[in-house]
Amino acid sequence: MTDVSLGMESFDRSEYDRADQHFKLVGEKLPPNSVEEMAREVVRRLAFRMPKTAISGSLPGEEDIDQLCHALLSDDEEAANRLMLSVRREGIDIELIYLGYVAGAARKLGEMWNTDEATFVQVTLATGRLYRIIRGMRHIVGPAILDGRDLRPAMLALVPDEDHTLGTEMAADLFRRDGLDVDMSVGLPHDELIEQCEGRNYRVIILVANSDRRIDSMARLVVALRITQPLTRLVVAGNILTENPNLLELVGADDEMPDILTAVPMLRNMLDVSG
Repeated sequence: MTDVSLGMESFDRSEYDRADQHFKLVGEKLPPNSVEEMAREVVRRLAFRMPKTAISGSLPGEEDIDQLCHALLSDDEEAANRLMLSVRREGIDIELIYLGYVAGAARKLGEMWNTDEATFVQVTLATGRLYRIIRGMRHIVGPAILDGRDLRPAMLALVPDEDHTLGTEMAADLFRRDGLDVDMSVGLPHDELIEQCEGRNYRVIILVANSDRRIDSMARLVVALRITQPLTRLVVAGNILTENPNLLELVGADDEMPDILTAVPMLRNMLDVSG
């Protein structure tokens, strides 16, 4: 058996950088309670995200996890990244190694937060670094996370706590009339929406909101979906776009769907590109 390691050619540096900028922008633009919610979202979504094939002895030990947490909390911006890129294990699937490290570190950071071993600022910094790493590794860990899910074209989802459902229902009907197979979610709270999405592997998920008051909810939703649907294209739509020209960067999505008139060709093109 030979050693396996993650080379830079397998690392999605573009997504890594986008995730890094996203967390920094959230810290600057959103209120502290929203930043805390996003950090906790990262921790709890990653903490037990292990592939079904994980077996005892194939995962990093406590010393390995402590080393990664130390790197995540250090003053060295790239320490954790270098550590993850240098990991080697003989004869073990590489996605098990990396998911084991990430899940273990998330659990440890959660414990440190709950017991006041680390401050809010420290854990927020560490979770942002952990999030950018998992985004950089999305092509490596994605197959293990998505294993066993049915592939579906698209989901049209109303952001939690958004009251205006008519536009979402009209858009879903428009897509279906044009032959696009689109699932729809309206009125579900955050956790239930994520749970519904986790049963499938979506190529595109469109998140709809109309009020500026939903920016925080949308940003948190995007982070959760980035972890649970690592290869999915995330699109934002609705009247929320009108007054927020920088919404894509703030919530961390990939594209915007500005109006219902161009929605069908846009979705069809996205599905063609991702197919």
